[in-house]
Amino acid sequence: MDTQSLKRYLISGYRQLEKRLDDLQVPKTTPANSRHISTTDPDASVTRHSTGRSKLRYKTHRAVDQKHEIITATKITPGSVDDGEMLTEMIETHKKNTQKELDTVVADSRYGTIDTYLICHDLGIKAHIPSLEATQRGSGRKKGIFPKEAFTYHPDTFTCPAGKILKRRHHYKQRNHYEYQASTGTCATCELRVQCTRSKTGRTVKRHLRQDELDTMLYDAKSRQAKRDIKTRQHLSERSFGRSTRYGFKRARWRRLWRVEIQDFLIAATQNITVLITHSQEKISKSNAQRGQAMWAQRATWEGISLGSLLREPFNRFTIVFGLA
Repeated sequence: MDTQSLKRYLISGYRQLEKRLDDLQVPKTTPANSRHISTTDPDASVTRHSTGRSKLRYKTHRAVDQKHEIITATKITPGSVDDGEMLTEMIETHKKNTQKELDTVVADSRYGTIDTYLICHDLGIKAHIPSLEATQRGSGRKKGIFPKEAFTYHPDTFTCPAGKILKRRHHYKQRNHYEYQASTGTCATCELRVQCTRSKTGRTVKRHLRQDELDTMLYDAKSRQAKRDIKTRQHLSERSFGRSTRYGFKRARWRRLWRVEIQDFLIAATQNITVLITHSQEKISKSNAQRGQAMWAQRATWEGISLGSLLREPFNRFTIVFGLA
């Protein structure tokens, strides 16, 4: 084998792979994706669902109208992209496509982050979203440990279940929160230590700079109406994605992100057309078909109703947002 030819081949292949890395539209920062990249589809990311195998995946984010189940916004990202990061873009796309203001956003707990609640607060939108922190409470290292709610807040201090004072120790600018902690000796001699912390340095409690606003949003997310909306979202999301599987949703037909986006747009358009036909005001009757007037009846069906008219109905109160990889 000619070593010079092999060297030129390897250099050429490396440059092509390097160019693919530079062309990535969405950064992938998970540990696995920081080390590994597909040479055939660098936009896809290595993702694993629960106990399943790790695979190259993309993720679809959708916003769906609650009444007619029209897909009002859709976005494709690598499978490793966090759902909560996409909420702002989904809201803006929904508003642009429907030309309507949004009252309530309903999503699953993967969107229930601090940033999501505060974004909705700033936009004047109700966030009927379960808290991600609450769903993870009592699992892993936190199992059997007092939750944050067991600590009573006073101006600049917390009181722990044992009656000890936690003082403000650190300010984390990047995360916008203060950290409160008791002295190491206080935690070391506490009778409730086993139920409070497993850390050698003692228990810490974090409080966001906008905690009061965050508490308001969390309280609304636990309301009776929010629970009903979340239950509705579960059935609606399963139905929407279930229908999309008829058109090849579960498998990307092409490589690269922009091509998968085209596939996703086509699937969403097909589902919306199905909604348009289902809610049409006129039907093709047997008599019309017998008279050879089927085409006229179909044209009348399309002219009788539009996606815009469905979205402009006043009952459209909120949108459902969800993601699936």
